[in-house]
Amino acid sequence: MASFIAIDLKKTHEVDLTNSLKSHVEGMKLTPELNAEFIEGLTELNKLRSKATSQNIDRTEQSLQLLERYYDQLKAIENKLPITANVNPIAFKWKDAFDKGFFGRASLTLSEGSYERACVLFNVGALMSQVAASQANTNDDGLRSAAGLFQKAAGVFAHLKDTVLSLIQQEPTSDLMPETLAVLSALMLAQAQECVFHKASKDSMKPTAIVKVANMGASLYAEVHMLMGRDVVKGIFDKDWVQTVAAKQRALEAAANFYAAQVAADESAFGVQICRLLEAVKISDELKGSNVENQIPVLRGAAAALKSAQRDNDFIYRERIPDIKTLEPLAKATVVKAIPLDGPLSPRFKDLFESLVPVSIQNALSAFEARKTEVVNVETGRLREYTQLMNAQLTSMNLPAALDDVINHEKCPESIRHKSSKVKTCGGAPSIVSKMDELPSLYKRNEEILNETARILAEEKNTDDNLRNQFREKWTRLASDKLTGPLSQEIAKYRGIMNNAQSADQLVKTKYEQNRWGIELLSRPENELKDAIPGLGNLGGAQSSQTITELRELIARTGEIKTERENLEKSIKNVRFDMSGEFLQSMSGSDVVNEETLSNSKIQQLLGPLKDNVAKSIAEQEVVMDKIQQLNKRFVDEKAGSGTAERDNVLKTLATAYDSYFELEGNLKEGTKFYNDLTPMLLRLQQKANDFCFARQTEKDDLMKQVQQNIVSGGGGGGKAPPPRPPPPSANLAAHEPPPSVPSHGSAPPPPNHGQPGGYPLPPPQHQPPQYHQPQQPYPQQPPHNPYMQYQPGGYGYPPPQPYAYNAQPYAPQGYQPYPMQPQQQQYTPYQAPLPQTPQPPYPTGNPTHPTPNNTNPFM
Repeated sequence: MASFIAIDLKKTHEVDLTNSLKSHVEGMKLTPELNAEFIEGLTELNKLRSKATSQNIDRTEQSLQLLERYYDQLKAIENKLPITANVNPIAFKWKDAFDKGFFGRASLTLSEGSYERACVLFNVGALMSQVAASQANTNDDGLRSAAGLFQKAAGVFAHLKDTVLSLIQQEPTSDLMPETLAVLSALMLAQAQECVFHKASKDSMKPTAIVKVANMGASLYAEVHMLMGRDVVKGIFDKDWVQTVAAKQRALEAAANFYAAQVAADESAFGVQICRLLEAVKISDELKGSNVENQIPVLRGAAAALKSAQRDNDFIYRERIPDIKTLEPLAKATVVKAIPLDGPLSPRFKDLFESLVPVSIQNALSAFEARKTEVVNVETGRLREYTQLMNAQLTSMNLPAALDDVINHEKCPESIRHKSSKVKTCGGAPSIVSKMDELPSLYKRNEEILNETARILAEEKNTDDNLRNQFREKWTRLASDKLTGPLSQEIAKYRGIMNNAQSADQLVKTKYEQNRWGIELLSRPENELKDAIPGLGNLGGAQSSQTITELRELIARTGEIKTERENLEKSIKNVRFDMSGEFLQSMSGSDVVNEETLSNSKIQQLLGPLKDNVAKSIAEQEVVMDKIQQLNKRFVDEKAGSGTAERDNVLKTLATAYDSYFELEGNLKEGTKFYNDLTPMLLRLQQKANDFCFARQTEKDDLMKQVQQNIVSGGGGGGKAPPPRPPPPSANLAAHEPPPSVPSHGSAPPPPNHGQPGGYPLPPPQHQPPQYHQPQQPYPQQPPHNPYMQYQPGGYGYPPPQPYAYNAQPYAPQGYQPYPMQPQQQQYTPYQAPLPQTPQPPYPTGNPTHPTPNNTNPFM
């Protein structure tokens, strides 16, 4: 019964993929249904890894299918859920399958999804060899299955040999060196050829065909033996492997000569027959006592066949027996080949994240949303700006309060009472003061989180710098500052945003102080409000004027315009469209998404009609306000001599205070929302930094262990350093979600400064109408009309930041409860050890090929 070499699996440690990638999925701002679907997919992926990398995995095809499914999932999420040292870092630690301990790199830890994929694919090939070796090779089905699995394993290792250096951006463990993988691929192919030989021999095929198959098998084993003898892989494989390969080479040579003797007998070349049998018996004698002695049953009859042939030749044929070296080389036939990797390994593979688009599409979708948001902000900002302008113009003309005086003859006009009622319903001046008092604590909370994030990155960098200074060029891992560039830029970006927010908070306070008198007066009871307003005076004959009637109609129209604009603004903000399908269609046949052209075209299609409505509303406002100004001039002339100038001044101030009150209310609500929205973003940034530091700590511990092993083994020679890791992606590519927009607040007229009986000071008697211009904005990056517009980092075309998902405790200020705490990461203490030596890099290698004669595969 034949036996085959099986490759041991690589061992790994448990990792939590769910928590590590959950934040990334949640940061995509998907629909609740998709979000739940992907979180469930992450849970299934984590379970799949636990089963596929279990220490107790058995040598069955079910276990192989489990590994293949996990590899297929890793391949499927390669462009959907990136795992790199900069984005979603997860520390994958894998041991060397040939575990040479002190004589080589026993394990390697990298925070790269491609490294995990390479290690899992190695295990797929290794488990294929184990399942193939365990097949019952005494029957046709077992031999056929083993040959197929060995050919698949050869394809797996050949694929890894060609791609491993692009998947692992530094010196790999010995089992993943291209030279080692070349040996394994050649070994699997030789064992597949041996399976074909055993089946051909068992099926009693023509000796001519068996000679070719056996001789090709011997050549393949000879190639494996040659590859095993190269300096770069010496010491990696067990001596038993090397001896077994050499013995199998000789055994198949003996079998080829044995069957060649039968061919010679059929051709009546009895001297050649005896020569071939002599060679077969000679090799069989050499193999006595080896572990392959009894694996080729036909050789057991070689000695008896030789005696019979010699007896017949001595008494009958009397042919001369030639020297084996003078005979023609035996023919060869390659009937096996490495099966290339093509598509999913699992025949019934189902992508757990089928609905998740690739990262390039995600980036295009983010850019589309950024473009759409900018257009929405511009148009809603224009509406708000012109509405504020209309309110200011009406206030400067004391409308509609002046009309109420003429018509109703009330000391406190109905419009002022209505304004006062709305202000008091919303909480009045105390509400404004209370919300302003909350802003400093909200700012401080976010500042502390940001400072803590910067601190842990600085601490990790100091640890790395200390080790680099200690070991100098021997400390070969990439420096921290080359990896933390995107994180540092995010921290700087958020600091700038918070500085702008602090300036906006100050403008809010200034604006409140400027309108404090009017806001506090509107917050008082109605009787106190009446006492603060001067008397009506003599209105003369202006009460029943045609001018008043026309003014009231136009002012009513301004109210309708405001209502229409509120509905129009809602329509603009509610525009939604999923561009995934169009972007995917544009990618067909290429890897490039023409995002800008597609986005601009779709935005024009969606928002073009609404933009036209905005322009029409603004044009109508200009016409209406021109008419109101003309009629108001006539109205003022009709009231001339009524003695209401002081009263008009107070009413104008109250109207201005009313508008300022609700503007401040909106600013403070958006400011509070800004700080509360910023907090989880900063916590995710801190979690990202914690994940990075944890991955670096794991990598450092593993590297220090290797340093100790090199010292003990004396392997500290000054070999060449491994190739450096490629530079990290641009910081702009790390942006994921736009931070909340910083509030921007305009200014207001100064507060009045003279008194009135009853304790309420009156404004100056000469009221100056406000100047109409675009409101002052403390945040130049925001549109002037919208204090909290969407902030777009990095411009168009840049992907959103990919939040890390390691389950680390984010820093949160005392008393802050909305975000749950997680266990705190351990601190990083540099290990002081003697200077290590860098291992020798692998040599390049090739894979000899063989001519392929006519097919003699008994399986085909």
